[in-house]
Amino acid sequence: MKSIVGRPVAKSFNCNYAALYDEIDEQRARPCNLYAAEEGAVEITEQLIRDAGFHPVSAGGLENARLLEDHLGLMGAISDGIGRFFYRYAKPGEL
Repeated sequence: MKSIVGRPVAKSFNCNYAALYDEIDEQRARPCNLYAAEEGAVEITEQLIRDAGFHPVSAGGLENARLLEDHLGLMGAISDGIGRFFYRYAKPGEL
């Protein structure tokens, strides 16, 4: 992918509901944002995610970008029951 854009590439912000963005600051813990990135794009990707109010969670390299698309299917199934939602992946004791 880098050869097309000339710089390292990342995929992010597709696994969150934009309609909830104005509610981020009201949460007791930062909601997560999953991303996949080439090595040279990790630092700036994580900074952009933090700047948007989310906690960055790496799904690994760009070869895992498809997994983010699969995650959308899971989110759709969950939202059928509870509506739009934030999610948080955390180590024990971090919630």
